[in-house]
Amino acid sequence: MKWPFFAALIFTAAFAGCKRDEVKVYQISNESTSPPASNQIAPPAQNENSQPQLQFILPNGWQQIAPSQMRVASFLIANAGGSAADVGVIPLPAGEDELALVNMWRDQLQLPALTNSTAAETISVNNDSAKFFEIASEQPLIDGKFRARILVAELTRGNTSWFFKMTGEDSFVASQKDNFLQFLKSVSFVENFAPQSFPQPTAANQNANSSLNSIWTIPADWQSQPPSQFLLAEFLIQTNGATAEVNVAELAGDGGGLAANVNRWRGQLGLPPADEMEFSKTISTFEVPNGQATLVDFSGTDSKTGKPARLVGAIVPQNGQTWFYKLMGDPQIVAQQKDAFLKFIQSAKYPDAR
Repeated sequence: MKWPFFAALIFTAAFAGCKRDEVKVYQISNESTSPPASNQIAPPAQNENSQPQLQFILPNGWQQIAPSQMRVASFLIANAGGSAADVGVIPLPAGEDELALVNMWRDQLQLPALTNSTAAETISVNNDSAKFFEIASEQPLIDGKFRARILVAELTRGNTSWFFKMTGEDSFVASQKDNFLQFLKSVSFVENFAPQSFPQPTAANQNANSSLNSIWTIPADWQSQPPSQFLLAEFLIQTNGATAEVNVAELAGDGGGLAANVNRWRGQLGLPPADEMEFSKTISTFEVPNGQATLVDFSGTDSKTGKPARLVGAIVPQNGQTWFYKLMGDPQIVAQQKDAFLKFIQSAKYPDAR
């Protein structure tokens, strides 16, 4: 799959009229590919505390990942053959121009704009009626070989329109349509959301801002940044106007699996998922306290900035948890900082086994 195109379709820049992917650290079981988990709750959107929260049943093979700024939930679906699809949930103020939205999606697939009719079907999201749109490209837009397909359900509740969108390679999205519709039927809204209803961050996450030095030995030229909602720690490295970033996240168990996370990182650099043979050549190992870590090193194009970038990532299983470390940015800075990055990882003092 051509990942730059796929990433662009994940939700482009925004809906009409609106200007305006790290690892989830909440220990929610739907990061795995185990049988569907019921009554999962999406974390609240930042600055949207008045919005109800989502409950849903996650289909097999769907991995919940950290949502971007406009999303309240994101999911990645992939198979062993390298096909992938993205699902996002986005609340917007009700009243958006429906025809403009449909034409924006059609433009993403290089289809001509409609002039009057949007031809929406009616489906069920839980017990509410929703509009459903299905759009497929006529030309092979993905890797020059595959057509693309978009599925969108729009549900309006009060002053909010909720958009559930799946994007990816045509036949793969078509094969996931039934799962998508079943997922929509399972969605419910928790109006009086209690903070304890979803698992809280680990102690390491709660204390990361105030006691990073008790966990790692941090290089002097790394600038600590306030971590985003789904990270334990973030650092910025700047040299002569060029930048690179280091971030750290933690997940329960295997965090969704080695292959899925490595391919997620590859997607951030516009690289296609690695097949089995390529995957074995991609990874290496290095020593860390109490075991070994998996190391990857990729070069490509940053899917967000369009600039050349290099990514060095490490996956460290410790005490029933998996820690994810990523150094990404300007290729020269990443090359200069790689040794310091590895020493930073090796300096970690992990919580006791759980």
